[in-house]
This record gives sequence, C-alpha cells and structure tokens, in this order.
Amino acid sequence: MQNLDAIRSILADAAATRGRLLEHEVYRVLELATGIAPPRHRFVPADAPVTQDVLAHFPPGGVVLKIVSPQVVHKSDAGGVQFCDRDGAAAAVADLIATQRASAVEVYGTLIVERVSTAPGFGAELFVGIRETREFGPVIAAGLGGTDMEYLAGSMRRGRAVARAVVGDTTAEEFLGLFRRTAAYDCLTGVARGHARRIGDGPLLACFDGLLALARSCCAADARPRITELEINPFVAREGVLVPLDGRARFDAAPAAPARAPRPTPNIQRLLEPRTIAVVGVSAKAQNFGRIILKNILACGFPPADLRIIKPDSEQIDGVRCVRAVADLDRPADLLVVAAGADQLPSLVEQSVASGLVRSLIVIPGGAGETEDSAGILRSVQDALARSRSRADGGPVLIGPNCLGVQSRPGRYDTFFIPDAKLDKRLEKPGRPAAIVSQSGAFIVSRLSNFETLDPRFTVSIGNQADLTIGDMLGAVASREDIQTVGVYVEGFADLDGLATLHAIRSAARAGKTIVFYKAGRTEQGRSAAAGHTASVAGDYDICRDGAEAAGALVAESFGEFERLLELAVGLQAKPGTGTRVGAISNAGFETVGMADNLRSEGFALQLADLAGPTRDAIGAALEANRLSSLVNIRNPLDLTPMAGEPAYEACARAMLADPGVDALVVSAVPLTPAMSTTPEELDGRVSLATLLPALAAETTKPIIAVVDAGALYHPLAHRLRDRGIPVFHKADEALRTLGIYLGRRDAPARSR
Repeated sequence: MQNLDAIRSILADAAATRGRLLEHEVYRVLELATGIAPPRHRFVPADAPVTQDVLAHFPPGGVVLKIVSPQVVHKSDAGGVQFCDRDGAAAAVADLIATQRASAVEVYGTLIVERVSTAPGFGAELFVGIRETREFGPVIAAGLGGTDMEYLAGSMRRGRAVARAVVGDTTAEEFLGLFRRTAAYDCLTGVARGHARRIGDGPLLACFDGLLALARSCCAADARPRITELEINPFVAREGVLVPLDGRARFDAAPAAPARAPRPTPNIQRLLEPRTIAVVGVSAKAQNFGRIILKNILACGFPPADLRIIKPDSEQIDGVRCVRAVADLDRPADLLVVAAGADQLPSLVEQSVASGLVRSLIVIPGGAGETEDSAGILRSVQDALARSRSRADGGPVLIGPNCLGVQSRPGRYDTFFIPDAKLDKRLEKPGRPAAIVSQSGAFIVSRLSNFETLDPRFTVSIGNQADLTIGDMLGAVASREDIQTVGVYVEGFADLDGLATLHAIRSAARAGKTIVFYKAGRTEQGRSAAAGHTASVAGDYDICRDGAEAAGALVAESFGEFERLLELAVGLQAKPGTGTRVGAISNAGFETVGMADNLRSEGFALQLADLAGPTRDAIGAALEANRLSSLVNIRNPLDLTPMAGEPAYEACARAMLADPGVDALVVSAVPLTPAMSTTPEELDGRVSLATLLPALAAETTKPIIAVVDAGALYHPLAHRLRDRGIPVFHKADEALRTLGIYLGRRDAPARSR
C-alpha cells in the first residue's frame, strides 16, 4: 500500500490513549487506503468551542452532529446523533454533550459532518467491513447497509444480503463477483426493477481492492498495532461516487501469538505410509489399547521385521522384537504409535526429538491439554517439537493426543482400537481413492459403519491438533495421486489453520478432486458489546462455510447430507457429470412426483431432460416388449408402475443414457414388487438391479445413482449396489437434492481458478 506508513502513524497515535479509532480517523484511514473521500467534517473536542471558523468549513444548510465516545458504539441507538442547521450547531453541540454526560457517558467531543442527501427506500445504502479472526486471519464482508442490515442479513436468503470472503483466499475481482449476487448490488447498480443506477463496478472494485490491501497489511498478526475490526456503515452513492456516512474501527496494540513453524511435509507422508513402525504402551499380558493396535498392524500385513515394541522388560510380544527405549531402536521409525499414559508423553517426545530416530508420532490417549491440570503436558510436548523445527529434517510430526489415529491401506497399518465384531474394516478390499480427515474419531467410525462400502485408503483422526492440524492432513492426503475424494469434519481450527484449510481445498479442487466438508460448532458465542456489524454478519461459521464453498468444497449442512455427498462423490469420481439435465425412472408414482418437486433449491437447479424422438421410440419399444405400453406414459420422470421387471428397467435406462440431452440418470425401485428380484434370497444367481446398474455404469461416462426406499430386508440390495460402485439413496427426494448439490457445485468457477 502506498499510504501504509501514514495509516500506521494514525493507528500508533491512537494506540497511545485508546483501543479504537474515532470516526474522523476512520475516514482518514479509508481515504488513504481506497481514495474514497468522506463528506466535509470537523472534530471538535468536548471542551472546545464551536467557532465560526469551524462552521465556515460547511456550506449553508444542514449538518449532522455525532457524539464521539468510547462507550457509544451505535450512536443512533444511544441518542448520539442530531440534525440541525449550520448556524445553530454551536448550541446543539452543547445540548448533545450535556445530554450524554447526564447519562454518565465519557465524551471525547463532537463530529460535525456535512449533511449528505440520500435516496429513500430499500437498497440505497452499502455496508463494507473487515475484521481479524483467529482461524482465518482477516475477513471481508459487504452487503445492504443501514440500521436494518443485521435483520436483513438474518432474514434474506444466504448470499443475497451479504457477501463474505477470507482476505487471504480472495482477490478484489473475486469478491466483486460474490457481491454481484447480493441484493445490495442489484439495487445500487439498477439491476433491480424500480432502482436507478447509482454506482458502477469501477468504484466498488476500487473500494474492495483498497480494503483488502488494508486488511492484509494492518490486520496481519505481525502488524503493530493491528486492526481487529473496521467497518463503514453506511456508504451511499452520490453522482457515481461512494460516500461514507459512518465508520468505526478497533485495534489491538498487544502482540499476536507467534505462528507455529510449518510442519515438515516429508514426515507427514512417512506417517501416512511408513516403512518402519514402533509401538509403546503394549501389554505383554492383557489386551490393552497398545496390544490391540499391535495386532491390528500385524493383521493389516505390516512386516513384523519392520515393527518394534518399546518395552524394557520384554524381548518379544506376538512375534515382534522389543527394545528398551526410543534411543535403542536399531533403525529410525517412520512412525511411533504412543498408547502409553499421557504422563509419559513429554519424556517420549523429548526422546524422539533428541535421538533423531522418530519421524512421526500418533498419540492415542487423552489427558494432555484437555484440562488445566494437564496443560503443562501439552506445553512440554509442543515446546520440544518447536525446538526440533530448526533441524534440517524439520523434526518429527505428531497426530493427537486424544485420537484414534490412522487407518492406512497403503501404509498397511491401523491404530483404531475398535473390535472387529463392532466394525467390519474390510481389509481384504483394495480401497477406493478416498479419505476421511476428522477431528473426531467417533465421527469417522460412525460414517464407516453407516457407509460400509466406502473403503477409504486413509482415515485420519487428528484429535486435539497439538501439532498436525486439519489443514496439514487435508493438504497431505489430497495431494496424493491415489486420492480423488476427501471427507473433512472440523470442530475447531488451530490459529490460522482455517486459512490453510481453504488453501488446501482450493488446491485439491484445481486438481479436479472433490472435498466434502462439514463444520461443527456453529452456535454463536456471545459477542463483546464493542463488536460491530461485521462480527454479526460475518461470524466464524458463516465465513468458514462461504470460504469453503468459494474454494471449491461441497459443504454439507447435516451429518446425513455429509454422508450422501461423500457417497455420491466417491461413487461418481470417475464420471464427468458436466450437465444438470436428469433422466429419472421409478416404479412408483409418488417417487416421480417427489423427484420433480426437488429439482431446485438454494444453491442448485436441476432440469428434467427433454427426451429426444429416438429416445421416446426406444422407450416405447421397451414398454411394448414388456407389455407395459397400456400402463405407462412416455415422459420424464418415467413411472414404470409396479408391473415392471428388470428387463423393462434395463431397456429404458439404456435409452435414456443414449440420449445426448440426458446428463445423469436416477433409477429408483420400490423393491416390494413381485416383478423384481430384490430380497436376499432372490439376489443370488439372478438378474437384478444389483447386476444391471453396475453393468450400465461400466458402459457410460454419465453418472448413475439408485434409490431403494424400503426397510432392512432390502438393505442387502443396497449393499450390493454400493459394493459395485453405484451410489444408493433411501429417499428419492434426498437423491435429487444431493445430486443437485453435487452437479451444481462441482464445476463452480472456483474449481478452475
């Protein structure tokens, strides 16, 4: 920024006495950052007179008087704003100050501002704000301005009232693109009927560009002092130029927490696919967590010769050699699995760092940092790891504590201590090019239980993020050539790791990969009374969701939607899915109606494909051959009635898939009909949807999904379809909504940037 030194000087001068900028100082910072000039104004200290020299600065007519106080955030709500004629301003200022002081308000002075005529009605005012966040760094928001902006932001459809973005993951042009979707843009630029064009894209772009640059420079963790929040509410447009009518800003002179050194990527990959593993905490007599993990690793096919157990009083356990301590390892361990108590953790990490024999650690137990009493354990671990970051190899990396760890098919190991009788891990399967990265181990095993045929190559439970973070693990997993889809579950981010996660999502999306994202912890924690509009309309969850979508993720709003999107992404990862025209087949009228009712919703719009003449002819021939022509109308969705069997389904599905106007096919069957093979005893050795749909999918590049809406008796049919690569839904409406989200967002502009 050209005027950065001048801006920092304003902040430094203010920091000597207070933690916020006064309104006229905000105007000056805004002008230096963006070139946007404020209306004429003069600040008059509380005990100074309003002289004729001050008033002569303003043209004859009305002025606005604003109280300037550190205690008054929203001046109009506190009676801190008055309108008067210029010649009566001196007396009005005295009355305004007296009224505020009578309410025990500390008054710095009064700001006298030229009155700017504004257009009446909805959509005439603009709000723009930036603020610092712990997880994402600075963020920016813009939308409808004025006193009703928070109400409108909460009442209007998402994205229409406010555009939000993470400063470190957007450009001015991209943010203007987001703002073009808002009602504010439609009203200010004359797109909305009945509204005159007040402003063009050029002034808006210049405003956003300047504020983004200001945020990068003055909201950064190393800025002194750093702006924590700055907002203009409202801007109005006058003769094609933006004019600010109110502004506020807060800053923090205290130093920010130092950033952690980057974790060494090679050691993260060694963790995912280790050549040597050591385990500590294995009981020689009981089936404790360490012993279970050891047996899991052996069951995965990891060579016993490349395994070591750290146990001073044993020579071998389960055929695996024991050594006395970390320093006694006969060769470096790419991975050390710690199943010992938290009290041993500082010593084990110190030994790992000092010996140079450990590349990565997975710490299973909790009890390190979850309570005040155990906070010292966590600090000791992090201090030891931080010292090692200056080494040439970057030192070891650590997952956990308080986690299930990792299941790695490529690495041939499993630290999940879930009994086989409770969860079928399907180790005999080669694994699909998919992964799950989650803060919660319970979330992972629940998803694996619900989605039995997912068979991810990696499942990573990272626990408390003492070292490796969500962003670290997502970046490491998604960058692998053998991974195409990653499901991500986040409860909270480490400092600035929200931004790192968005960068990892964007990088994966650019590479054509799919990230399915769920953010938990959405409830707004109480805001400080000093917090302004920006914090209310650009809260942490709003920013996370909008930022992840802009980066290219499929953002799920529920656990069920997460599972459905993940199943669809994994099942269709080899299918281009470049269009939104859908063909649909069912044997139940309620389903065809339900499909048609769920073609559109917030964020997506599917179309029922118009069937071409040859397609209609082929379907007609199929109906005639299967004696259905007198029962079925040829249309889309196609209701085959309960009389249809597998031959009719196959012929009609082939006809739709051959139609160039059909981009994707939904095949649903209420399986209770006697015309189809759907029960477990009917599936073996007979033609069924479980054999037909996978065969059709192998012949086409178009997505095919199935719906089986029935009870537990028909779960084996759904299981066989999934096991053969066909996504299956239990409700036709959910199938259409999920397909709409998937097809509507996978080719969003952010993915090709």
